[in-house]
Amino acid sequence: MTAFLRFEVTEGIARLTLDNARRLNAVNAEMWQALPELLGRVATDPAIRVLVLAGAGDRAFCTGNDISEFDTIRADPEAADRYNGWQRSVASALQTLEKPIVAAIHGYCLGAGFEFALMSDFRLCAGDTRIGIPAVRLGLPYRLEDIEKVVKVVGLARAREMVLLGRQYGGDELLALGVATQILPDIAALDLAVSALARELAANAPLSLRAARIAFAELFRPDSTPDLARVKAAEDACYASADYAEGRRAKAERRAPAFTGR
Repeated sequence: MTAFLRFEVTEGIARLTLDNARRLNAVNAEMWQALPELLGRVATDPAIRVLVLAGAGDRAFCTGNDISEFDTIRADPEAADRYNGWQRSVASALQTLEKPIVAAIHGYCLGAGFEFALMSDFRLCAGDTRIGIPAVRLGLPYRLEDIEKVVKVVGLARAREMVLLGRQYGGDELLALGVATQILPDIAALDLAVSALARELAANAPLSLRAARIAFAELFRPDSTPDLARVKAAEDACYASADYAEGRRAKAERRAPAFTGR
């Protein structure tokens, strides 16, 4: 754990907050190395049903990597490979997480911060949100696996525009791009909307959510065809579950179901 990350769980909802306010929540080396353990806790704790990603303060969700460290820890190809390995571990943990992810975005959401958003199922944005990929304005490469994340959400033509120009986007552009699930007027409204959405997700059947996350992940695997056996196993777990029986009973009795994840 690190002082730059806050982690709390309430009523089945884990909230992971990037808290490096001095650097507008840029992710430093300490944070990259601590994140996989926290995400592992989300993955393995059956009491956690939803993950919310957020940024501390009122100016930024996350402005990407903490470039103030680059002269010492990412100054040459060898150091960059080590640093990129930390990032890939976090991306893998998010992409393979079998629980839904909600990004609560406000202010600047740039570079690696935008990648966190792209790997989320829902991206709720305050009206002041500005997203962008500034790599070309910093002399950095925007790697193939990161471009892939952008293409999945906005399509190839808009991905080329975003990566090659390094522009920032906001307001209704975020809806047009398919980046924002919803635009809220301010941070207060964003927090309310995120909480409501997270509670709605947490009330759903955990095994059904897991099966859906697995299906989406397999559908867009870049390295091979979908693992249909893995998808079917997740589906069969739903059919064999007590939650499936509870869902049927609740429907017949006209009440809200009480799912247990079993």
